Amino acid sequence: MVRMAGPARGLAGALADRVVSVHDRLVALDGLAPSPLVDGLFADLVRTCLTAEPRATAAVLADDRVRALRHRLVDLCARGETQLEATWAARVLAAGDPAAEVGRFPYLANYEALTRLEVHALAAAGHAPGGPHRVCFVGGGPLPLSALLLHRTTSAHVRVVDHDPTAVDLANQVLGALGAGDGVRCVPADAASGAGLAAAAEGCDLVVVAALVGLTREGKRQVLGTLAGVLAPGTWVLLRSADGLRTLLYPAVDVGDVSRCGFVPELLVHPLGEVVNSVLVARRDVTR
Repeated sequence: MVRMAGPARGLAGALADRVVSVHDRLVALDGLAPSPLVDGLFADLVRTCLTAEPRATAAVLADDRVRALRHRLVDLCARGETQLEATWAARVLAAGDPAAEVGRFPYLANYEALTRLEVHALAAAGHAPGGPHRVCFVGGGPLPLSALLLHRTTSAHVRVVDHDPTAVDLANQVLGALGAGDGVRCVPADAASGAGLAAAAEGCDLVVVAALVGLTREGKRQVLGTLAGVLAPGTWVLLRSADGLRTLLYPAVDVGDVSRCGFVPELLVHPLGEVVNSVLVARRDVTR
């Protein structure tokens, strides 16, 4: 049991109140399409999760109200992010200067920082010098900025997969508008069932799994099991995860589950600044 002094208990209670308030206001909305109100609520939630004092985190997550709504909040964040990306994909396609429009995306700096962190994490974990050459990015969504940034940072050829045909179509249109050429392409595949995944990952020396692929622990295990069945031994896998209060925004990946599903965890990084996602680097076990 975590025992906290009076001021700390008060801080945790105030943080829990904010989380519950944002959740309740989001649930009460007619939809989660981008708007000043929706954007403001999600921004408030992100600020709360990023700036909370570490001493209060355990108590907030243990709060009965927060525990009851935790999975619903992650689902709200996932749906909100999907609608945000779809809206911006349409904006990019309608713009006279698509690259300039991408530059106005409100979270572009965070995407860039996360990409830098991931490239350095791979190097620190022992990935071959020079970075990856062929990458399968699982869960690209309608606005595949992460895949595009990874390509531009490493020159790797990136094959993006998504289970939603509409997202695949939008993503390819966006990539075409941004001049990605053959460097980044999106194809349909399902990480949960495995449909199309083996072909998409064939020949890749790195697979990146987006944070919203598998919104529960069981969903993450299913994706890991599917990947273990199609990846060659030794293939590197980078999984986006979350830690602390950031698990109210994105689901966490359990390191033990990674091992049990046939991978060898190599490195886990939990950022403390503006980057929201944690980064877990692993390899497909060569002995299994």
